[in-house]
Amino acid sequence: MIEFYELMDDENIPYRCDVELDLIDEAPQEERSWLLWLFVKSSDPLSSSFNAFAEDLKNTLNASLGAVYAGSITKEGWVEFYFYAAEGKRFENLSTDVMTRHGGFAYERGASRDTKWEMYIERLYPDAYAMLRIQNRHTIEALQEAGDDLSISREVEHYLFFQTKSSMERAVSSLLPLGFALKEEVTDDESDYAYGVVLSKNEPVTHEQVEESTALLFDAALEQHGQYEGWSTVLAV
Repeated sequence: MIEFYELMDDENIPYRCDVELDLIDEAPQEERSWLLWLFVKSSDPLSSSFNAFAEDLKNTLNASLGAVYAGSITKEGWVEFYFYAAEGKRFENLSTDVMTRHGGFAYERGASRDTKWEMYIERLYPDAYAMLRIQNRHTIEALQEAGDDLSISREVEHYLFFQTKSSMERAVSSLLPLGFALKEEVTDDESDYAYGVVLSKNEPVTHEQVEESTALLFDAALEQHGQYEGWSTVLAV
């Protein structure tokens, strides 16, 4: 499953990362120890024509080299494609053929050993904060598809779980002054995180507000070695 998320680099330049999440279950693959990369310049990387090029590139490299698409980074007018394969000997000719079929691009490319799949694991795969943003986006998109007016304030429930009751209580105490209310405590004796809590807050569910609230909750849970498990709300139209 390919997902995307957006981040800021060390120079506060925004970029988008698309990643094949399912590869994490078998990374690194010993039989695919070569990292193949192709950087192409594009003024509209979300256009249908560029998408056709990207799909052609993935299919061609997979069919000819057994290469798997790991992900891509879109930044400052360039799209960086990354693949893993058993070898990279024909990568130059194959990628040239694909680019020629789609009118040609300004490009850079290369191949190098990456037996530990460091590019995929350390740079492409989302960290916990990026995964949270992905989950937030999915929930918001589902609300929008149902006709929700995201700007309307309503009760939003948040779910947090901890290994000890005292950890849960400390986290709740730190969040109550920030406008969250304790709605319910739950227990799950079969989990290592047996002590759960439902916190609620009346607020809109715009992207900006959701990002702000979930980051606060995520950090509060993490500080007490707990887990933030996401949020839900009622439809507002």
